[in-house]
Amino acid sequence: MHFYLYFCIRNVKHMHIFNCFQNSERAIPFQLIYGSKALMVVWLLSIVTGFCACSDDDDTSGEVKVQTISDRLAAVRDYVPLYAVIAHRGSTYWAPEETESAWRWAREMGADYLESDLQCSKDGIIIANHDESLKRTTNIEEVFGADIPETRIQFYESLGFTHDDATKQYQRDQASFQPYYMQSYYYAELLMLDAGKWFNKALPTQARKGFVATRNGSFIGGNLRYSTGQYVSALQDQIAYASGKMLRRGDDGERVLPYHIKPEYQGMTLRQIWQVITSKKEYDDIYMDFLDYDFTDAYTADPQDTGHRPGIYIEFKEPALNPDNMEQRVYDILDHEGWNIITQPAKETAFYVGGKVNVGRTSGKVILQTFSKEALSRANAIFQERVPMCYLLWLNIPPQPDDFDLTTPKGFAQAIKWAQDNGAHIMGPSIAGLPNNYSELNAPWQARLTRRSGMLNHPYSFDTQQQMANYVGTTAEDIPADGCFTNRSDLTLRYLIDKGFRGRSGLPDPFHPGKTYDNSQAPQTVPDAVQTLERLGY
Repeated sequence: MHFYLYFCIRNVKHMHIFNCFQNSERAIPFQLIYGSKALMVVWLLSIVTGFCACSDDDDTSGEVKVQTISDRLAAVRDYVPLYAVIAHRGSTYWAPEETESAWRWAREMGADYLESDLQCSKDGIIIANHDESLKRTTNIEEVFGADIPETRIQFYESLGFTHDDATKQYQRDQASFQPYYMQSYYYAELLMLDAGKWFNKALPTQARKGFVATRNGSFIGGNLRYSTGQYVSALQDQIAYASGKMLRRGDDGERVLPYHIKPEYQGMTLRQIWQVITSKKEYDDIYMDFLDYDFTDAYTADPQDTGHRPGIYIEFKEPALNPDNMEQRVYDILDHEGWNIITQPAKETAFYVGGKVNVGRTSGKVILQTFSKEALSRANAIFQERVPMCYLLWLNIPPQPDDFDLTTPKGFAQAIKWAQDNGAHIMGPSIAGLPNNYSELNAPWQARLTRRSGMLNHPYSFDTQQQMANYVGTTAEDIPADGCFTNRSDLTLRYLIDKGFRGRSGLPDPFHPGKTYDNSQAPQTVPDAVQTLERLGY
């Protein structure tokens, strides 16, 4: 350990830090760490301390009582395929995360799930974006800067409001404006941004011309025009890509997505609309959800679709980032799009058919996830244990007052109990190893406790073959992960096929003793990652 710590501190300047932070689930601001070598040393100490505290096999785990999953929860757990490949943000390695390019790529590679992080725009559109800020993954600083968009008044006027009315609403908007935060911008404004350009700069070896917009959005003739490249995605977009579709675009590459004032607000001034929305007390005063976006004709059949139908794995962020009715909004969108199994039960049960992924047509088509206790409780109040849900684990250093002690068997068992009591079917622990160096929360003793509980185990995030070998081992003593959040679907799929976890019949079923599991209809080969991007037009 002493040598490892010395090596890390000695080589602070040479570490590939940016890759770590771009993939972090609970990312510490890059500027904070990079700006102070002393802070970097503290960070490294915390990693080593967490690694040492959690990585040893704790023989006492077998003596700790762990709550086992109820029959009701177990039935929903079984909606999820074993050894699921979860395309983390589509990919953070091969394409700009949580965009059309990343999710189309993941679908065509044969991933079981397209994963995302959900937030909410000023006008109530559910958006996929990991960071609290839009600075890293868009060119928002270039387009809008740190101030409220200068085009905001034009935007209001383009909807038919008077200049005086628009100016006064602009002033109200300023009072609650937070630069670069999702909830400060209308979705139409977010579609003016380029969500792919940053990727080519951050990872030049993976740069591709097709990721970059030919122009940013602007106002032309009093009308708002979107950009022409990769967009900040809506939840409806993610569902469309999982369904074999792509964005409908005009001749110049601009997406087709008209919007209009909702019928109940037509004929009102902006002040009247603001007063009505405020009186509902459903939102903080930052939100103005008076627009409808017409997603009906926003997509077209993807000519490069090869027939895979993955599910979606969507994360509720910390509640403070979103409106109080966030979970209900997601429920309603899933319902509208035909992806809510509570109101529209799935008719198919096979996860794979004829060498194609079919998860998106089964009861496992949607998995919910969150790190937040409050968000898990809120989601359970809406979805009532009837949709698979994952409680994600993260080791805060220093610990927060209500944290479970995840480094001890007793504390880990408490987390499992709490997760089950609040409707979770899956545990999602962090794993150690480069490039992210997360705290180890999936050591053998932790994996054993999860297995004893009857819950699925979906660790995050896999980037290397070594990590796959560490956590999806093949010896009799190993407890392989039941699913993998991966930034490299190509790598994870190949490993699972090569090691006999995928594309086989007669696999032992760890949750139904004496029975076997059959995924022999899963794809047996993995497409070339680069060739797939080229085939998709990137």
